Amino acid sequence: MDIIDVFLHPKSVAVIGASKKHTKGGYRITTNLVTNNYKGKVYLVNPNADGKLYDLEFKKSILDIEGDVDIAIFYVPNRFIPDLLKDCIKKGVKGAIIEASG
Repeated sequence: MDIIDVFLHPKSVAVIGASKKHTKGGYRITTNLVTNNYKGKVYLVNPNADGKLYDLEFKKSILDIEGDVDIAIFYVPNRFIPDLLKDCIKKGVKGAIIEASG
């Protein structure tokens, strides 16, 4: 799988900053993935969230995910990006989409 294929046809996506709050980007991207028939695995990452959303369990860190992750989509404040990217590198994530804010 070449890099463009990873972005166009990921087999797994981690939403970093996933949220149960309807106004948050992490909620919207999760909803879009789940309700628009994305066929791959979806993982939710948020150290401050517990429980499940759309029957998907929240993980505290991308390093807590047991399976492979092709793409990480970030919806977090930009000050967290460097450390989260380091975790993604440790995990072996192939690509990242960053929607960071202030």
